[in-house]
Amino acid sequence: MNATHLIFLLIFLLISLADLRYRVVPGVEIVFCGAILVTWPSNPLAVGVIVLAVAWGWLQTCPNALALPLLFYPGAWPVLLTSSGVRQGFVGRGDLLAAGSLALVFPWSASILALIGLEIWRRWFVKRNSSSIPALPGMTIGLASFLILKTLNLA
Repeated sequence: MNATHLIFLLIFLLISLADLRYRVVPGVEIVFCGAILVTWPSNPLAVGVIVLAVAWGWLQTCPNALALPLLFYPGAWPVLLTSSGVRQGFVGRGDLLAAGSLALVFPWSASILALIGLEIWRRWFVKRNSSSIPALPGMTIGLASFLILKTLNLA
């Protein structure tokens, strides 16, 4: 685990608390732009693909054919899944930017674990509340589990 991963984990912890309290994610746009700036020098192709995947979900006017070439980059799959949810109205745009940030900074397995953490969180949250589900705490649970597994050399 390097310093960038630790900083992004702390940022995700903070915005998860805000998501629980206010049901909005303040500053997630800044986190996404920061993830772009951190990742751009080392892998501009991955940044371009992830930004296109986020744009496909964000802009309803983008044709569906834009997503087809993005399927050839496995790192974009979790973002495309989230983008599809945004296009259908199931997922918020802030959650899409958070998924894009995860895909930019962390490896593919972290994004997958974040989505698994989100599903576990969703199932737990639905049993106790009937309101809309804040997604970022679940993503943070998955991200923290990835970093724990990585620290133990299991991931």
